[in-house]
Order: sequence, then C-alpha cells, then structure tokens
Amino acid sequence: MTISSAVLLAAPVVDIDGTIFIQGGIFLGLMFVLQQVLFKPWLEVQAARAEKIDGAFALAEKLELQANEKESQYAADLSAAREQAMATRSSSRKTKEAEGEELLAAARKEAADTLAREKARLDEEAAKARAALDGRIDELASSITAKVLGRGA
Repeated sequence: MTISSAVLLAAPVVDIDGTIFIQGGIFLGLMFVLQQVLFKPWLEVQAARAEKIDGAFALAEKLELQANEKESQYAADLSAAREQAMATRSSSRKTKEAEGEELLAAARKEAADTLAREKARLDEEAAKARAALDGRIDELASSITAKVLGRGA
C-alpha cells in the first residue's frame, strides 16, 4: 500500500469548511419550498381525510342509534297492534258466542214449544181414541175372546 492510498482511506468523507453554510442554506431553502409545495398540502389532505373518517364514524353511530330507536318503536307498535288484534278477536268471538247462545236458546225454546204442541195433540188424539174405543170395549172383548178360544160368539 502506498502512502497516497493510505491517506485517501484515512481522509474524512465530509469536509467541514466554508461550504457547510452553502449546504445548510440549500437545505433550509429546500425545506421551505418542500414545506409549502409538498408537506403542507399533504398534511391538509391527511387532516381532511381523518376528519371525513371521524365524521363518517360519527354519522354511522348516529344512524345506528336512530335505527335502534326505530326498531324498538317498531317492536312496541307491533306489540300494541297484536294486543289490539287479540282484543278485537276476543270481542268478536264473545259476540259470536253470545249470538250462538241466543240462537241455541231460541232453537231450544222452539223445540220445546213444538214438543209441547205435539204432546198436547197426541194427548188429544189419545183421548179421542179412548173415547171412540170406550163404546166398543165390549164388542172388541167378545171378538178377541172368540178368536183366542176359537169359537164363534
């Protein structure tokens, strides 16, 4: 190894001299330009994005709360409608049962009246038959006796 190559190997990579101020100025200028052109718009877009996401989450939570409220209101309305339908059905059934009972009572009364009339008619006919047969009892008794004994009377 020669001395010149050893010196090159030992030499620092960055020289600190008067150009450091020029490099610093370029760095600061570049930072100012990039801040205005790149970083500031990028940060604004990121902030707007975060705001939209947060707003969307807030809106979703609000809509979910509204949906839950409407669901509970719907369940309450449905329950009230079912109860009203059950009450109406029960009232209608009771009315129909009362009408059926009235019809049944009327039918029973009519059947009892018809039975009483027929019984009275049969009693009357039986009385007429007895009256008609009372006069013929002796004649019928002789005729039956003759037939049973086999002789002519």
